[in-house]
Amino acid sequence: MKYPTLRFVFDRKHKATKTTTGLVQLEVLSEGRRKWISTGVKLYVDQWSPRRMVINHPEITALNKKLLEQSKKIQTWIETLETNSEEFEFDKLDRFLKARQESRNFIEYVERRIEERKDIRESTKRTQHKLVTSLKRFNQIVYFTDLTKGNIQAYDRWLHGHQYVQSTIHSYHKFLKTYINDAIQSEIIGSNPYDGIKIERGKSGVRRYLTPEEVQKIETAEIKNERAIKARDLFLFQCYTGFAYAELAKFDFTKVVERNGKFVVHDIRQKTSELFYIVLLSPAVNILKKYNFKLPIISSQQYNVQLKAVAALAGLQKSLTSHMGRHTFAVMVLNNGVRIETVSKMMGHSDIKTTQIYAQILNSEVEREFDRLEKKFLQNPRRQILKALIETPSCRFVIRCH
Repeated sequence: MKYPTLRFVFDRKHKATKTTTGLVQLEVLSEGRRKWISTGVKLYVDQWSPRRMVINHPEITALNKKLLEQSKKIQTWIETLETNSEEFEFDKLDRFLKARQESRNFIEYVERRIEERKDIRESTKRTQHKLVTSLKRFNQIVYFTDLTKGNIQAYDRWLHGHQYVQSTIHSYHKFLKTYINDAIQSEIIGSNPYDGIKIERGKSGVRRYLTPEEVQKIETAEIKNERAIKARDLFLFQCYTGFAYAELAKFDFTKVVERNGKFVVHDIRQKTSELFYIVLLSPAVNILKKYNFKLPIISSQQYNVQLKAVAALAGLQKSLTSHMGRHTFAVMVLNNGVRIETVSKMMGHSDIKTTQIYAQILNSEVEREFDRLEKKFLQNPRRQILKALIETPSCRFVIRCH
């Protein structure tokens, strides 16, 4: 009886370049028939050698070990067939591979891929690990074979039943789809359980911000604690720049450009990788001067703790968070007539729809102001007389004719 030979094949579909990866597959050749098995290892064109396998890669040893282990498992299975004088068939190989796949843990795969990714920040990795936590709690999608349309729908119902808001549910599905597509590209699974399933995005949460009067209360609040003073100043700097905490933490004044007597910040937002462009307003410059142009950065957790104290000392009824400073800036500039397209560039939004959320806030503010004016209008005695005349049926025709 004849038994198959094994060899590694890199980039069979000729996709690999210096910027695009190609897949390493294990070729099983038997009597002119071939089967290619994905190893899940993807490399650039200069990272593979037919003799040495993985080269020019920061994880050469680990990846070569992974490849050899995969080859060894199939080779051992083939040797078992020889020992038992069993004939090799590709159908038998498929059953063997399916049995191995059923034992593969999808959750562990997601955890590993999150950590391996170089195209996302650490903060994004932490967010995506929340998907893993939810899958462990759900406990119905553990192995690759659990990835069925029915289980995806059950997971969606479970998320709704545990009081997750729709925007968060949409995010979890988006993350899950990312790693399912990753497994499909690596040829670990053949179909997408999300086919035919649509998940609503949901509305974003309400943007919480401060009014100019509330900002002034923070500016003039009597604060003696040094940490709280620093937190107050950092928050005000956000209110006058629109910085998120990530931009605040990495702010370097030496990279600011002085142009026509103005300080210009032109940088990339960490969250969206979008360019943003602002000119430092004088209140922001004054804060920088106070600290010799080097902001006193504190950890995000400690910052938000201190902001609670700042809110109390300023007599605010709102609970301050670092992101409220960014929201306050957006509402402030829109309220002062800055065009929404310009605000979008200031904020580094990847989609102007995000900026439009702030415009919706302003619309509700306008409606409230009209309500206030209406009350004053109705409280005026002369207006009350006119109102009474308008509402008197016998007078309506006369008034309309004049």
